[in-house]
Amino acid sequence: MAAADTADKERPADDFIGFEASSSEDEGEIAPAAGAKRSHSDDERETPTAAYQKCYNGQPVPPWLSGLPRLGQGTHPDINTMINEEVTKFVAHISPTPEEHQMRAWVVQRLQRVLDEWQLPRVRPVVRCFGSFDTQLYLPTSDIDVTLMLYETDRDHVSPQYESREQIRPFLYKLARQLKQCGFCVGCEVIPNARVQIIKTTEAVSGIAVDISINADSGMQSARVQRSFSQNVYPGALRALVLAIKQFL
Repeated sequence: MAAADTADKERPADDFIGFEASSSEDEGEIAPAAGAKRSHSDDERETPTAAYQKCYNGQPVPPWLSGLPRLGQGTHPDINTMINEEVTKFVAHISPTPEEHQMRAWVVQRLQRVLDEWQLPRVRPVVRCFGSFDTQLYLPTSDIDVTLMLYETDRDHVSPQYESREQIRPFLYKLARQLKQCGFCVGCEVIPNARVQIIKTTEAVSGIAVDISINADSGMQSARVQRSFSQNVYPGALRALVLAIKQFL
């Protein structure tokens, strides 16, 4: 007995391990000692599925990533894959809904109705779209580019009354007055000295900006080329690239 008592007295105090100070007792875990390094794999195992809370610079997460799982696969995602995924999510976020697209189409139709009711003598006005609305490459804040083709009444040929810049210039002011008088727009500005003479206006109901040119069919030709590239040559990729560049540059 004396020998046992002596051995107990000589046993180092470090052999005693106390658990009462552990903050993880309820979870059945032992908290790591201060300064101990946590398992690297444990941290990264949660990273691919956890939603973003903020950007690396502390700024809020952009809306196309808010609440979504982190980009990439695995614990060390490829940067090219991450960029591709973010651009894809951005395009899905920024693309118009069917209702938004229909609203823009309605603006074009309303403009055509205004021109039909105007009843221009010996002229058949036809509204043609071009630019980003026609090519489906527009942002929510983009305007609608249209050209007003002033055809002869019996064929699709530009009326000789409106073939030159000098003939188009007074017609622009006449058209601007008509658009304001009929309540189509809330603002109307004629820009007669630009390379392509236009009227800049904002449709009254939707608030969508509309740029109106006269007999400018070159824009329609460019739109056809862009649609061909977007749909046939680089389907999917070109539209995503264009929208990202338009938004950030």
